[in-house]
Amino acid sequence: MSTTLSSPSELPVITSVEGWSRTDLLGALAEHGVLLLRDCLPDAAAFAAFVRRHSSRLSLDPARSLEGGVAQLVDAGTAAVGLHCENGNSPFWPDLTWFFCEIPASQGSQTTVCDGEQVLAHLSDGCRRFFEEQPIRYARRVPADKWKRLVCHYQPDLSDLSRVRFEHLQALVNDDPHTALSFDPTDESIGYAFTVSAIQVSKISRRPAFANSMLGPSYNYEAPRITRADGSPIPAELLAEFERISAALTHEIPWQARDMVMLDNRRVMHGRRAILDTRRRIYNALSYL
Repeated sequence: MSTTLSSPSELPVITSVEGWSRTDLLGALAEHGVLLLRDCLPDAAAFAAFVRRHSSRLSLDPARSLEGGVAQLVDAGTAAVGLHCENGNSPFWPDLTWFFCEIPASQGSQTTVCDGEQVLAHLSDGCRRFFEEQPIRYARRVPADKWKRLVCHYQPDLSDLSRVRFEHLQALVNDDPHTALSFDPTDESIGYAFTVSAIQVSKISRRPAFANSMLGPSYNYEAPRITRADGSPIPAELLAEFERISAALTHEIPWQARDMVMLDNRRVMHGRRAILDTRRRIYNALSYL
């Protein structure tokens, strides 16, 4: 295996993955948390094939359209998007997040990344202790079409949304003690509450990281209610500390056409600056180890 590795803006850039195995990729990801593969893939189809080859199974965001069964076009409006772990506010939290740039923006619109290991190391003792001791809870309502699309993805024999029942979703959650579900028969929407630590231990690096979705987006969904596990508010001063520290540790991805980025989704949070060039075309994929 040969590689050229450099770090503009503190992001590792790989210029060739020829001969790389899945073990090689995960070893590099364990070290850095995020990898930028420069001009390594010709198009979105090759990106989808690469993700399949290096994953055990795929996930998705049911609010986005799926391209080729793997890649989803990033289309969450034009406003800036706060740091988050993809699907990290739900029990369907994938291990890996992938991006592929087909058309980079001519100005602004950068994807942002922030290593939760660094954030954790910079938190005050009081802030870190609070989140070590206090799980957080995300609660929201999800319309029928979105949760049913998710069920169909994980249960391919249920390709017809009209056949999907609430019991199918319950079976996927599988009595997870950290997830509570409710069903509204009037419109078939569901409510969920997902309780989880703001500090995750990465399955790839095996180290703890402050990786969560407390600052994250809600463009395609109802904004979640984010509280302590008992429903009481998270102290505003602790959220402000997290936001201040993560902002100082955030880096922008210098997109070029045919770039791919691979993220450890339980360590590195990502977001986006406001989109100034709507020609920008970036695909996203989610998967498990």
